[in-house]
Amino acid sequence: MNRSAAALALALLATGASPALAWDPYDDAGGSPEPPASAPPADPAPFIAPPPGIYYVTDTYVADVVTISGPLTSYTTTTVHESTGSYARVLDEVGTGTASTFDGAAFNGRATLTDGRAVAGTYYENYVLTSDGFVPVSVVFFQDDAELARQRANMPAPGGSSAVAGPLAPPAATAPRPIGTCCAGGGPGEVAEREARDIEPPQLPIRPGVSLAPASAPLAMIEVLRGRAVSIWLRAFAGDREVAVRAWSLVSGDGGSTVSTSGTGATPFRTSWTRLAPPGAAYELVFRLEVDAPETGHRLVDARVAVSVRSPALQD
Repeated sequence: MNRSAAALALALLATGASPALAWDPYDDAGGSPEPPASAPPADPAPFIAPPPGIYYVTDTYVADVVTISGPLTSYTTTTVHESTGSYARVLDEVGTGTASTFDGAAFNGRATLTDGRAVAGTYYENYVLTSDGFVPVSVVFFQDDAELARQRANMPAPGGSSAVAGPLAPPAATAPRPIGTCCAGGGPGEVAEREARDIEPPQLPIRPGVSLAPASAPLAMIEVLRGRAVSIWLRAFAGDREVAVRAWSLVSGDGGSTVSTSGTGATPFRTSWTRLAPPGAAYELVFRLEVDAPETGHRLVDARVAVSVRSPALQD
């Protein structure tokens, strides 16, 4: 009896059981959407390297400046250390009075000295980076020159004369010197020497100098960046004032990547160094200066300067 009841209950359970339905949240039949696929990351914007000779600007042009200090007039350009996102390249470096194919192209023009010659300096072309590449937008002239006024108001211009030619007067008659007499002035040779000393002023010693600007303090040592263009001004002093340097030349030392090793007093020595000096050393430069002033006479003197080249950059 018990066995029959158990068998009957088991049969009833078997006939009344049904399988459970399993719900798949990602089943298309159930209408549940699949999670959206993530979008691939966008490619970074390509970096456009500037063409050779074009560099990023970190010093922006402000104004042309003319400074007068005694007989010296300096023509310089002021800048501000900032970046406007622009680029530039050197078009032409010109000396005093030298014509350039870019004359008239600069928005700030090119000044002239008092004698009418154009000032020395450098032409630059400015660029902006667009989707089409580097586009030129303007030309600017950085002036870098100086001149000395005439030492005397009556000094004739070169090649001219302030005297008017006329007939020569006959020499004045002089009384014969009595033989055997003595005078306090001494003999003819001594008199001539004393008269020359009274007429010609004594020659003052010359102090040569080297500076990084036409009117800045002379330096015994300068420090420049590797590859950075630099202008070195050769100067001379006598007594308490500066005298004109007629010409200069580099006579010894590593002058770097210079165009010229000689020039006039109104032209600086322009160069740059792409190699560092040996550790603990500097480039020793010796310049020979030609000076011809009333208080010094015509003389040659050497100016010395030590140049320390340091890294990093080869360009701004």
